[in-house]
Amino acid sequence: MKLLRNTICLSAVIGAASFALAVDTPFAGTWKLNLSKSKLVGDTVTFAPAGDSMKITAGGESYEFKPDGSASKTSWGTASWKKLDDHTWQETDTVKGRLDSTNTWTLSQDGKTLTEHITGDKPGGGSFDDTSTFVRTAGTHGLAGSWKDREFKGSARSLVTISDIDNGLSYDEPDFKLKATGKFDGTPGTVEGPSIPPGASFTLTRVNSHSFKMIRTQNGKVFDTSTWTVSPDGKTMTTVLQTAGTNDPPFTEVWDKQ
Repeated sequence: MKLLRNTICLSAVIGAASFALAVDTPFAGTWKLNLSKSKLVGDTVTFAPAGDSMKITAGGESYEFKPDGSASKTSWGTASWKKLDDHTWQETDTVKGRLDSTNTWTLSQDGKTLTEHITGDKPGGGSFDDTSTFVRTAGTHGLAGSWKDREFKGSARSLVTISDIDNGLSYDEPDFKLKATGKFDGTPGTVEGPSIPPGASFTLTRVNSHSFKMIRTQNGKVFDTSTWTVSPDGKTMTTVLQTAGTNDPPFTEVWDKQ
């Protein structure tokens, strides 16, 4: 499950906007995430014993699971964990009953490094293949302890198209069948798609002609806050995203205009 994957996916869904005050805003157009320029590491994942279960905390969210293949309820759907051996666990995540990703967690022989390999199919076609490498910051053996994300290797990101609408935005990402619309009047925006859990929404606030602030919520609870800024030449868009409820550093996503 890496909660980070949800964070990246959901922020991409509603991660661009346009201003109706201008005829042609700097946010309108087609954008692609530039992984080499982005900083998508620094989040913390913690595993703690919880009776005969294990509790995972990441991205400001927590849930308990048993490594026997049974399903656990999460804020986005379900997660099922199965222990394959003393160093390997497989996690499958579902959203709205659909398989969203298969995540293989591998503990190094010395117990100091934990790798998460995330794969899945895009609802609109194609697949994704991401790997995060964590280093232990607390604990001595097994999953139990705290882990800090130090390296992220991701597959190619989909193109997203942003269009101006009256006092807001319209967003489309065909590979994930994701669509979102929102306005700058303080009302919750709408976001839909097979990978979007029920209860997801957001609000937008203008900062200036080249920047806006977005607050994402899940069932009314703030999930993260981000600021989006387009460069003066209009060629790049930078997102600085802070996950709520954590002390982790913010993520920085850099988007190139196509």
